Amino acid sequence: MEAEGISRDGIAEAVRRPSDNEDNEVVLEENVPSYEVLASRNQPRVSGKICIEVKVRDSETTEKWPLDAFVDEDGCFTDETVCQWVNNWNDKAAKFPDNKRVCLMCSRRAKKGFTICGHCSNKGLNDIIYG
Repeated sequence: MEAEGISRDGIAEAVRRPSDNEDNEVVLEENVPSYEVLASRNQPRVSGKICIEVKVRDSETTEKWPLDAFVDEDGCFTDETVCQWVNNWNDKAAKFPDNKRVCLMCSRRAKKGFTICGHCSNKGLNDIIYG
């Protein structure tokens, strides 16, 4: 990328121009998610893990996907809605630390003021949930 340009006040501003060697990303059908996250006040749990209700776009069925399904190999959430929900749960836990909570990733009791337990925190899930 090349950056150039100067504003009226003499302050440099960046103007991004694609260079010849940069590949332009093409949006393919494969890049578009084939599901819709359903909003629900209470999220179901399957074998202790919190699950997100998802409606597959091609059918009328509703599936329950674990929170792990929305995390990529880099440890980032792949769905914006799920990321906002987790951030909201984390904010509520920090705001009301004395409420008893169950871990998002298992069925153990969460640490005070957090949304995950000590066991899941030691497994490295702390970086995913609070990253």
